[in-house]
Amino acid sequence: MPPRLSIVIPTHQTRELTLRCVDALPACPPGSSEVIVVDDGSTDGTAEALHRRHPTVKLIALTPSRGFTAAANVGMREARGELLFLLNSDTEVEPTTVPRLLAAFDGNPRLGVAGVELRFPDGRPQWSAGRVPTSLWLFALASGMARGLERLPGYRRLKPEGGARDRVDWVCGAAMTVRREAWLAVSGFDERFHFYCQDMDLCLRVAAAGWTVEVVSGARVTHLAGATIGRRPGAARDRSHPALLWTDLVRWAAKRGGPRHARDTARVLRLGGALRVGARRLIVPFVPPRRRETWKRETRVFQQALAALHGERRAH
Repeated sequence: MPPRLSIVIPTHQTRELTLRCVDALPACPPGSSEVIVVDDGSTDGTAEALHRRHPTVKLIALTPSRGFTAAANVGMREARGELLFLLNSDTEVEPTTVPRLLAAFDGNPRLGVAGVELRFPDGRPQWSAGRVPTSLWLFALASGMARGLERLPGYRRLKPEGGARDRVDWVCGAAMTVRREAWLAVSGFDERFHFYCQDMDLCLRVAAAGWTVEVVSGARVTHLAGATIGRRPGAARDRSHPALLWTDLVRWAAKRGGPRHARDTARVLRLGGALRVGARRLIVPFVPPRRRETWKRETRVFQQALAALHGERRAH
């Protein structure tokens, strides 16, 4: 008999974090769940260490690396559960989270995708869900204004990052549970996305197919964030990757609204990004000398993201 829940964890060069992720999974009655780890071309001994510590975990090794989206699809297709719980390798699930997720699906037969309330290791709330991006949101993202707003007193009360109090259009793929029927209805993640937006794209397609998407209140997962992407060239200090994020947003816009929507999205991101780079250049003389080189490196990251946008624009 298939298990009720399949937990799927793609990993790439995050051995210790993957072990901690699996260590933290709640104990479930035998046969009621399965754990699948997709090792996406790691060379850090992830597979060997996992086999020693958790011999019952199903391990799928991909060689060479195929990227997060493809690795997630491989694991989800291999899973046998009625519910598919996708986890980033840099997450740790709180003990009450799985029961809350199962109860949410039991209580709503049309629930297609459920997200959780993500937290940083220090307990701060992390962005967990959202609405369809608007031009204003895209500009705030690229310009850095969104980061500035987060520093305002009371901002968290006005804009709760958990997303549980308001209707959401998508939930974060760092910890996402999908009903198998909904997953099959939309054929899984779109592998044309390099690293970002595949979760939003999936949720919107699931909703269009007649299912609901929500954040389950009280279901919490600690997420380090950026453990894999933060080590790649072009990553920012917050371990995001602006070039991949901005170009994946343009790719998503093209899929959703065609070439014109893609061009408009790229234009807004370029405007915000150019403002950010310009402001950073003006500020650099006032940055303390000990931080100046770090500041300049970070500015180059956003310049590279702008250059990547120009390339993506030509593709559409």
